[in-house]
Amino acid sequence: MKFRQFFALSVMLITWGSCLAQTGKPAVIEDFKPSAKNQPYQEYPQVNSQGYARFRIIAPEAKSVIVSLGLGGTRGGTPLSKADDGSWMGTTAGPLEEGFHYYHLTIDGGVFNDPVL
Repeated sequence: MKFRQFFALSVMLITWGSCLAQTGKPAVIEDFKPSAKNQPYQEYPQVNSQGYARFRIIAPEAKSVIVSLGLGGTRGGTPLSKADDGSWMGTTAGPLEEGFHYYHLTIDGGVFNDPVL
């Protein structure tokens, strides 16, 4: 019994280690939930246990959507990918510090605040 537990733990650590070695950072855990800082009844942005943020915007006619964090948003932002339903979704490249963060959207070159705020 102890051998099986040890073996399972070893396999999990090896798998995690190979993910870390391939990307240089741990894999993003898919336990996203709405941020406590969201407007009431708003699903997005979402955060996970690692501090990553996920955004979803409805813009069916858009050609590109980027979310930029901070008041200046000068780091290039998080490009979102378009889904078949016309929504755009993306996850930050790294974890954020806990707390409230300003962000804005760049949709086809125009800069906008999140329409649900």
